[in-house]
Amino acid sequence: MHNRRKVLVIKTGFSEFLDREISTTISLGDVLICTSILHLYKNDRVTWITSFKGSPLLKDNPYIDEILIFGPETLKKITRRSFDILVNLEKDIGICTYLAQIKAKKKYGFYFNSRIYDIATYKRSTQYLLTGQENHRYIHKNAFELLFETLGGRWKGQSPVLGRKRGNREKYDIGFNFAVGPKWPTKAWPMKYWKELEGILKKDYSLSWQQGHKNVAKYIDWIESCRVIVTSDSLGQILAQALGKKVISLYGPTNYLRMTGIDNIHIVASTLNCPFAPCYSPICKFDRFCMNYISPKTVARECARLLNKKASSRERT
Repeated sequence: MHNRRKVLVIKTGFSEFLDREISTTISLGDVLICTSILHLYKNDRVTWITSFKGSPLLKDNPYIDEILIFGPETLKKITRRSFDILVNLEKDIGICTYLAQIKAKKKYGFYFNSRIYDIATYKRSTQYLLTGQENHRYIHKNAFELLFETLGGRWKGQSPVLGRKRGNREKYDIGFNFAVGPKWPTKAWPMKYWKELEGILKKDYSLSWQQGHKNVAKYIDWIESCRVIVTSDSLGQILAQALGKKVISLYGPTNYLRMTGIDNIHIVASTLNCPFAPCYSPICKFDRFCMNYISPKTVARECARLLNKKASSRERT
């Protein structure tokens, strides 16, 4: 009989495991990506510390036994307990410093190294995860591979884990997940291109524009109602992939290599040869905007391919 280990995971979304910057804007997509590690601990007792905004994504997760909201009282609570495994995926220096007080047999992720007086990683192979976004052009593994390596494991195609049971029937062929978060507005594909894409596809397919993105449950309902999701690099991309949807992901200022080789993710990257790419900047540094260099006709062809239908005559012209 398996002896259930006590596992503590800290992932709030204040930082992204591929981003050195700490932000007050919660990265819900990063929280969801990190649930893929639960496949390593599905026979264990898992406690997960997250942000209040991140908690709906973890609700009813079959591999999480306890969800705690990050705060002083929670940190005090866990120092009175002991764990077999501690996984910290936050780069906040305060959190990393506090972890020295937590009793755990094995520790993975990030911690505060008093010798160098900075955040470090327990595994040397993932040290580059602490670098700035400007170094991400040299990373040639996807996000899940890097995440599993951080824990001393190997990614074998495991997807993020949602607690929600699929119930909604598909109503639409294609969903337009057009909105982006406030952290990186440069991820947005211009609205005129969305409208052009709609014009190309509406003759042959049923279409739906993004709904419910201010409420996680309603947002998931909408994604479940679509067969294919066209999206930027955002939470919707990860939710759709976790729900088993076919996803067309539009990439410009962020590194598309983070999502290569992942089931149901189909990348359409900007064709602009920008010297700053991937810049991860909220403000474009170049005299041309990279997301303008993703053609609606190219995206339409990818939609047609995934839906096993011929592109309309209007699109072919």
